[in-house]
Amino acid sequence: MLFFTDVIKKSMNDNQTPNVKQKFFWSGKGGDVWVQRQYELDITLAPLGEAALSKIDLTSCKHVLDVGCGTGRTTLDIATQLPVNSRVTGMDISVPMLEQAKSLATDEKVANIDFTMQDVQLEPLAANKYDAAFSRFGVMFFDDPKKAFLNIFNSLQKEADLAFVCWQSPANNPWYGASANVLKKYLDLPVPIKRAPSPFAFQEPEYIEEILTIAGFQNIKVEPLIMPILWFANQNLDEAISNSMSLNPIIAEIIMSVKQDVRDNITKSLAEAFSPYMTEEGLLFDSATWIVSAKKD
Repeated sequence: MLFFTDVIKKSMNDNQTPNVKQKFFWSGKGGDVWVQRQYELDITLAPLGEAALSKIDLTSCKHVLDVGCGTGRTTLDIATQLPVNSRVTGMDISVPMLEQAKSLATDEKVANIDFTMQDVQLEPLAANKYDAAFSRFGVMFFDDPKKAFLNIFNSLQKEADLAFVCWQSPANNPWYGASANVLKKYLDLPVPIKRAPSPFAFQEPEYIEEILTIAGFQNIKVEPLIMPILWFANQNLDEAISNSMSLNPIIAEIIMSVKQDVRDNITKSLAEAFSPYMTEEGLLFDSATWIVSAKKD
């Protein structure tokens, strides 16, 4: 399921200012797809985000920053766990995803919450404002992660906690490999660049530690989490295949541009690849992530 920014470079010129490609994708078709698929993607990612969030004692927090909050589910969950008179700020660069987040907050009548469109890498955050920072798969897409995490560090108060979850290598995540191996047989997809903005930019724990150390964080822990996750809940195999091919709109366009017999072969091959993981609840894949925690002393 190549549903992130694996093939952004197929559609854009590389000679652009920092993070322009990310803003283009997440405020365009990429963000639109996440809004459309919010419910099922939240089911998939919820247990992984909860594992990272457990590293923060929300009962003692006054103001939490949710970095790369997307459609806002994690921000809303944090808001409901905070003590009285505490707040959470969700921050992202995606126009459609933030609009969805604000709509959900209104629908669920959550008042102790703010959503802000801001690039954490390029736009300075208010100094010493937050007493915790969190992210569920929202920190792997910076062109300059060292600069971004220095900005996050400066926005935190003393003794503040940082916690986030990110993917380990593609080889350890069959939810990715099952579809990627199929699509690469039929489509001309670029070879991922090591440590470039992507879902797997932080697959190396030593790289994570380097970034956080340079930013100034202490007590850095990068802990593995291996657990099954459910994709396309309550969908049959045909529905799961169709939705897996649409999660990344750029790949969806590439698939539609090839001949019908190639599309048919892709569908057939995906069915063969997904079948071993199919359950009554949906596709059940093992996942491998890093649960990262640190502190600003």
